Amino acid sequence: MNLILFGYRGCGKTTLGKKLAAQLWKDFVDVDQQVCKRFDNRSIADIWQTDGEPAFREAEAQVTAELVKLENHVIALGGGTLMHPDARQAVKDAPDANRIYLECDPDELVRRIHADETTTAARPSLTAAGGGLEEIKQVLADRDPIYREVADHVFEVTHTKPDEAARFIVAKFL
Repeated sequence: MNLILFGYRGCGKTTLGKKLAAQLWKDFVDVDQQVCKRFDNRSIADIWQTDGEPAFREAEAQVTAELVKLENHVIALGGGTLMHPDARQAVKDAPDANRIYLECDPDELVRRIHADETTTAARPSLTAAGGGLEEIKQVLADRDPIYREVADHVFEVTHTKPDEAARFIVAKFL
């Protein structure tokens, strides 16, 4: 069975995904990382600036469709992966998968994103709001309903440390 994690940037998909993969003896794969490999390992911000967001999103949908066909993996989607209809359908149709939305409060997302020095350089702003609280609220207003539509489970991670979150997911959702 695959475990597919999704949610907004900074919710802990990669950190938690790696912990879950280790605990469950599964392989871990990150959609963003796999997409960047297709663009000569450039950052997402560079891909968006050079090739454009549509090229990134199309590659992201292709990678997602490929990865959800794997077996025995923990898969961390990109924050916007599910906004592409093809990627969303691939995740919905994924055989033998458990889909978990890692929900997090916008104020905590801002704190986490700004605490990660690599995020600003590697990832683009998503709106004219420039990556702060207003941008997160604006983007989440669009994404949250789709995250919920696709999720088998919604797990609130705002005040949960990664080790605790991994134990909870294993105990309650698997």
